[in-house]
Amino acid sequence: MVEINPPRLPGMLHTRLKGRWRRVLITDNPFKQVRVSPYAFAARITHDVPEVRPTVVCSTRDRNILAIESEVRGALGNGVDSFLVVQGDMLPEVEHWSNSYEIVEHLRALQEAIGPDRFEVGMSTRSRQWMFQRRIDVGGQFFTTGPVMDPASVRPMAERLQLAEAPPVYLELTPPVSPQWVKRIEGVGGMQIGDELRSLLEAIPNAGRRALGWRIAKAIAGEARAAGFAGIVIMGLLFETAIEEAYEVWHDPAVTPWRPGEDG
Repeated sequence: MVEINPPRLPGMLHTRLKGRWRRVLITDNPFKQVRVSPYAFAARITHDVPEVRPTVVCSTRDRNILAIESEVRGALGNGVDSFLVVQGDMLPEVEHWSNSYEIVEHLRALQEAIGPDRFEVGMSTRSRQWMFQRRIDVGGQFFTTGPVMDPASVRPMAERLQLAEAPPVYLELTPPVSPQWVKRIEGVGGMQIGDELRSLLEAIPNAGRRALGWRIAKAIAGEARAAGFAGIVIMGLLFETAIEEAYEVWHDPAVTPWRPGEDG
């Protein structure tokens, strides 16, 4: 799955997904940038690019329970059947009118009212087992965790979450394309990278960092499969990057996963 941002203004941008990714995660106004509603954007995808299955991020930020449930009901009527409930941005500071646990409870009740197989409700979680278990108990049916930028972070995270006995968990990853990008992701809650990888990114020339970042991302994906994650979510990309560079690199067998000890 790849994370994409809706456009700033209505248009036909979504049609560029045709022939690209089959699963997309649609963000909800990240970092207070006003964009097209993710529910409306997902609806256009289901109508115009039906081979693509969207998952909509349901952010509790700036909305109450009625507003979120109303958006979900409208999306269901347009063929959207997957929703990921998150708390939303913490920094910069924004209003949080709703509680993510309450939203999941409401959406699971809606499932019972219209049919359990009509849609799925997921939650984001940190890699802490107590938090993960609490979100399982409240009714989450699938989960996302991360993001990670270092393959060495994957197996310890899987062990903490005890994946063997859990619902499906998708690992978020973002390619560490520069020391500046790594610092930014770590600053908003991403997993810290190890000293070996940090030193490598700082030492390698600028021209080689992006290619190395993608090779590291592929290594993370391989570790995620081996550790028992249900899949991955590639995140933190511009829409253009997601549908062009990311798609081409991810499906290019010549771009091989990075291995620890390599100099890039």
